[in-house]
Amino acid sequence: MTDLATHTLDHYAEHGFAVVRGLFDAEEVEAVRTAIGRIVDAGTESSEAMIQMEPSVLDGTATVATRELGVRKLFRMAMHDPFFREFARHDAMAGWARRVLGGPVMLMQSMLLMKPPVVSGEKVWHQDNAYFRLVPNDVIGFWVACDDTNVDNGCMHVVPGSHRSGILPHTGEGDLYGLATPPEYGSAAVLPVPLRAGDALLFHGELCHGTPPNQTDSRRRALQYHYAALGAHSGARDAEIPEV
Repeated sequence: MTDLATHTLDHYAEHGFAVVRGLFDAEEVEAVRTAIGRIVDAGTESSEAMIQMEPSVLDGTATVATRELGVRKLFRMAMHDPFFREFARHDAMAGWARRVLGGPVMLMQSMLLMKPPVVSGEKVWHQDNAYFRLVPNDVIGFWVACDDTNVDNGCMHVVPGSHRSGILPHTGEGDLYGLATPPEYGSAAVLPVPLRAGDALLFHGELCHGTPPNQTDSRRRALQYHYAALGAHSGARDAEIPEV
């Protein structure tokens, strides 16, 4: 193992997250962007089942130039789309997941978090294992930037070390299901994690995290996969791919 890999694993263990720069190259990122457009434009029953629009677009209070600019997220792509199913097996992610979790892994979730300009809202503060309820809590998320991200366009924000607190109380339903006592953006406890396209944030399933609205006119797309240790039991959902 290289010194860089060792440092990454040590940072992950201590803080609950780590950044891997350039995990994917420009060609791979562009392939993901192309696949996003294909799914959104397809209009088939299977693709429609994977698409969630922004509420303001759905209720007509906001208008967008293209359908893609109104999409909030795409979900369960690995179950429905061959490109994203194969991408989940990419050693750049699955290999890291096996290193962190110490053995074979399964894919629990695949999502594209679109955060379109102007019309997007906040993703409330939460812990992912509050959804999964995995026992043991061996789950790792990969948040891969498909565009350059920053504080203004809704980059990931985390609370370093919060993965050691266990699952905290959550309230609300659906996309509003989040921490009962969320931290405040800009507070000393919160760290923004800006990324360049192709960079990835690795984060523990019990790390507190969230994203503010995209207040710019630029896109902020992110690909997210969650891997769990093979054999971990979920009280909430089945794995999308039983073994990666």
